[in-house]
Amino acid sequence: MKQIPVLMLLMAFSLISCGEVMDLTQPEKAEVTYSNITLSLYQTGKYDLYLDEPEYQYNIMVEKSHCEKEAKAELAVVDAKEFGEEYHLLPVEYYDMDGGNFEFKGDDVLHVVNLRFHDLGTLDGSKKYVLGLKLVSNDLAVNQEKSTMTFFLQQKQGEIDNPYILTTTNDLITLGDKLKDGKTIYAKIQNDIDLQDTDWQPIETSASKQIVLDGGGYTIRNLKVNTSSSGNQGFFGLLIGKCSNINFEHAQITANTKMTGVVAGQVGNTSAPGVVENVQVSGTITLTSGTGPTAWDNGQAGGICARLQGEESKIHQCSSEMNINATWSAGGICGEATIGATISQCHFSGNIVTTSCIGGIVSRMFKGTVTHCYSSGMLNAASPWTVANAGGGIAGHVEPTNPSAVISYCYSDCNVSARNQVGGIMGFAYTSTGITVSYCVAWNPALLSGAAPRSGRVCGYFKNNIANRCYANPGMTCAFPVNTALPAHTDQDNLSGTVAVDWYDGLSTMTTPIAAAKSLSWDESIWDLNGEKPRLAWTLD
Repeated sequence: MKQIPVLMLLMAFSLISCGEVMDLTQPEKAEVTYSNITLSLYQTGKYDLYLDEPEYQYNIMVEKSHCEKEAKAELAVVDAKEFGEEYHLLPVEYYDMDGGNFEFKGDDVLHVVNLRFHDLGTLDGSKKYVLGLKLVSNDLAVNQEKSTMTFFLQQKQGEIDNPYILTTTNDLITLGDKLKDGKTIYAKIQNDIDLQDTDWQPIETSASKQIVLDGGGYTIRNLKVNTSSSGNQGFFGLLIGKCSNINFEHAQITANTKMTGVVAGQVGNTSAPGVVENVQVSGTITLTSGTGPTAWDNGQAGGICARLQGEESKIHQCSSEMNINATWSAGGICGEATIGATISQCHFSGNIVTTSCIGGIVSRMFKGTVTHCYSSGMLNAASPWTVANAGGGIAGHVEPTNPSAVISYCYSDCNVSARNQVGGIMGFAYTSTGITVSYCVAWNPALLSGAAPRSGRVCGYFKNNIANRCYANPGMTCAFPVNTALPAHTDQDNLSGTVAVDWYDGLSTMTTPIAAAKSLSWDESIWDLNGEKPRLAWTLD
């Protein structure tokens, strides 16, 4: 006879004594009904795929909650319209889905669908694609919370067709972190951004880490750069790549012995070009620097940049409304343009004060081109006469290196003063050949040279260079030192490059700058000649 443990007897007696009967028999297995068997995806959600990766592969697992019942199911493709008009349905030839239509046997609880994307690099990179998959079945219920997978396919963010989108101060601050070795990243600003309380650190690009920044026509306000570890001071330190379609308003840049500008300290170099296009800047630059030859390399200032370097580097359709105070070379657009760089359709208005070389567009210019530019305001490099350098309404000091330097179709109405050579367009031609100044209008109210009689209404010291068809303001005041050994100033039409004269005065036969520009057949698709003075047409849009 089987013995029942005392403890169990006591428990049974206790239960019975409470008037309750305990059923200690095994219950029958509960019946599984059709309605509580469900199908679901083991993994759900949204997945971003990139067109620069040629292939992706996924194993999609479908679960059946109970082993009973057979069922058919499929992964159906969702209409792309459900994801918005910007998306296109991924064509079937770019993916293979093995087992998309399947059947569960009675004992099956798991089915695997193999999905492979391929040849994605051949898709149109300017478009966005989508492949939405939804688990459906006529035989069993589907868990709707675990029924869909969506694959979005487009260019990787930071690529030309899918740029990084910048909307906040932090987006700008972290932009430099997105630079990648061996890549050009693309970024676009989508609203105005105020940097009022930010101690800005310049973004550093390089020939191997380039950037293309599109400002979208928006404005960055109150850029302040006071201290940084960069040798170049500005929004960018060195800009390799492109910055376009952006306004910098109320910028304040302060530096000591650095290449300094609002957009960048330097744009382009000998290894790779930099481009600044359709950028407007306003504000102040304060730059202190040393003296002597080293100051040319670490102490220049420009409204857009301090140095523009490289045959493919350019500044195009930009404006600078700046007050610049420097102790060395300073220009309204850039401090120095060199190695074939081009400045075109740009204008400066404001005041520049320095003790060294000065220019309304560019202070020092080497091999390169300045064309269709104008300057207005005051350029003062006259006092305290500590540095012997030139000043010009467009360019101060021009020194071509093989083959030439060209200034053409430019206009200035700046007051210009400097210690040495002064000109309404160009101050000083350092070399005896290789410089051409043509079709320019020097409508400066006054020119002052403190120590160089070799100054002129259009160009200062210009011996043996080429000048063609330039006009000067007949009412211009020219205060140059008297030197009886030099010939008197007179109208000069053309200089052939072999005439040994010490300046170029141009012609003073026009009564207005508009009349002069029309006489020179300035391109009216570039210039608006309907007002009192020439204006660039793009500034009127």
